[in-house]
Amino acid sequence: MKKKKAFSNVLEWLKDAGLKVFAVLALLAGGFYVIAADITWPASQPNATSGVVGTFVGESSDTYNKTVAGAITVTVTGYDQANALCSGGAGDVANSHVCTPDEMANSYNHGTVGVSPIFTYNTSKMLWINSGPPGYTANSNDCNGWKSINAGTDPESTNYGAVWNFSTRAGGLTPCKADKKFACCK
Repeated sequence: MKKKKAFSNVLEWLKDAGLKVFAVLALLAGGFYVIAADITWPASQPNATSGVVGTFVGESSDTYNKTVAGAITVTVTGYDQANALCSGGAGDVANSHVCTPDEMANSYNHGTVGVSPIFTYNTSKMLWINSGPPGYTANSNDCNGWKSINAGTDPESTNYGAVWNFSTRAGGLTPCKADKKFACCK
C-alpha cells in the first residue's frame, strides 16, 4: 500500500510540475509574440539595385592619381572624396558610391548580358574599388584609405589598392601610383 501511495504522490507531483512548466512556457511564448508583433518588417525583399548590395553603374568623373606633366597629383584624400567622384557624375552614376567587391559580384549575378553596364563596359579597363582592410600581407588597404600616392620608389613601403579588371571579370591589386578612375555602384 505504501508503494502505491508513493507512486500516486509522484504522479501528482509530476502533474503539478507539468502544469507549472506549461504555464511558464505559455507566458514566454506570449511575451515573444508581443515583442515580434512590435517589429516592423520590410514590405518586400531588397532587389539588386536598391537593396543592401548595389550594382555597377559606371565610372567616376576623375581619377585617383592624375599624372600632370610627369608628376602625380592627388585628386582624392579619403573615402568621402572618392565617393564624391562617383556621386558627382551624370546619368546613372549620379548619387552613386565607390563599389565594393560584393557589389561587383552582385552586378554579374543580377546583370543581363548585353544590357547591364557590367557586361557592356570597356573590357580593357581596370577601375579602383573599395575593399577595406588588408586581405593580403602587403599594404593592400585602399591606398591607405585613398590618402597615399606612393610613387613606388621604396618597395618596402608601397601601398596597394584593389581594382576590378573588366577583361578577367575579377578583382586584383595594383600600386597606388596608378592613374585610374573608380568603379561606381548604387
